[in-house]
Amino acid sequence: MSPFRFGLLGTGSTAGPGGWTAFARRVEDLGFAVLQVPQHFSVPSVPPLPALALAAAATSRLVVGTLVLDNETTHPAVVARDAAWLTTETGRRFELGIGAGWLAADHSMLGRPFRPAGERVDRLAEALLLIRAVWSGQQSFTGTHYTLDGLPEGAATPVAPPLLVGGGGPRVLDLAARLADIVGIAPDMRTGRIGRAAARTTGRAPVAAKAARIREVAADRGATVTLHMSITGLYDRTDTARIGRLADSFGVAAEQVPCLPGVLIGEPAEMADELRRRRAETGVSYLTVNESQLERMAPVVAELAGT
Repeated sequence: MSPFRFGLLGTGSTAGPGGWTAFARRVEDLGFAVLQVPQHFSVPSVPPLPALALAAAATSRLVVGTLVLDNETTHPAVVARDAAWLTTETGRRFELGIGAGWLAADHSMLGRPFRPAGERVDRLAEALLLIRAVWSGQQSFTGTHYTLDGLPEGAATPVAPPLLVGGGGPRVLDLAARLADIVGIAPDMRTGRIGRAAARTTGRAPVAAKAARIREVAADRGATVTLHMSITGLYDRTDTARIGRLADSFGVAAEQVPCLPGVLIGEPAEMADELRRRRAETGVSYLTVNESQLERMAPVVAELAGT
């Protein structure tokens, strides 16, 4: 059973002007293993790679990573080059997370097409092959969606970071299980928006089924992958109104909400016990919370450290 590992998803909203590096040090001091940054253009956030480089320089143990880059925005050879460089310069404290790109508004505001889900997954599959090729020293690549012609030798340091691929649909999760080191189980957001339909794909039974399928596909290539999920909310048991709304969103009874894989309810010891149960049930051991939950999650991280 894999030991617990905790990430903190930072957008800079709580750091304040000039406070990003201090925020990164606080994340490290509170015992989180990874500081992650999303890539969105339609909502405020720090720029992923510059922010992560600063955070790594300001800390000594903290791993930094993207959660996740949108494959539709940058040529994968550029992603491979930048990721390899960051991995080298941080002393292997970088994780590359990448996905098919789910938020329609990120595309429309840049005047780019929001392609159908199947096409985005096809492009991601080819992008991952190209990224792996660059890391292995390959200088050219010809595919259906991407071409690389004569990358200069040494342009991309052949030091591969751990690769995290996240998604919610079966095709992208199978792809991740075949090619990634870490598989992020996310809601199925092929429609490009968050809603009840997406929420209900991260209920207890769907997540258990996805986790089992990922392990099966990974085993076919002789690999064991780390399973990742984001915790979207931490709540008090007395917050019955919010728990009721969550139950409605996920299509479950209120008493079932504490068992939802993306939710934690109760005191730190209760949350820790629940995470142990979920790990035993699904194998998910790598968990990320939003920066607004930093202080509240810290006691849970401390209780589960090294277990």
